[in-house]
Amino acid sequence: MRKAVARCVVAMGAGFALLVAQGCKKQAAPASVQPAVRSVARAQPDFPLGSLPVEDVDARVTPRIDRGLRQWPAPVLRVQVQPVQEQSADARAAAQREQDERLLEQQEAESRSQQEELNRDMEEYQRMQEKMQAEPRIQDNPGVPQPVQPQ
Repeated sequence: MRKAVARCVVAMGAGFALLVAQGCKKQAAPASVQPAVRSVARAQPDFPLGSLPVEDVDARVTPRIDRGLRQWPAPVLRVQVQPVQEQSADARAAAQREQDERLLEQQEAESRSQQEELNRDMEEYQRMQEKMQAEPRIQDNPGVPQPVQPQ
């Protein structure tokens, strides 16, 4: 048995030495002659180039057109953006208060239901404890004589 283990250890050592010797040799990576990227026909985008539309634009400022936009033969589409109607600060505050009140009521209702559930669990636990304490228990084993203690 010992001979078999010794042979196995020697064979593994020799294999490991061969692996280390193979790994230490410097091997040059083959050079790639083919180009990695071949020429591909360029696709023209179907969306307008340039800056994005902005809702709050100063009327005195003229829009600037990017130079890259002139290179594309595709026509440029201008999109009219309707300004967002802003609510007054009072209306926003009132809406926020209503939302806060609804959220508070929801949280209070959830808190009450959790408290009721906790109370039910505690009452059930107390009833179970009382029931267990009411059961008769064996105090002494009558078959075993008790040692007499000196007074």
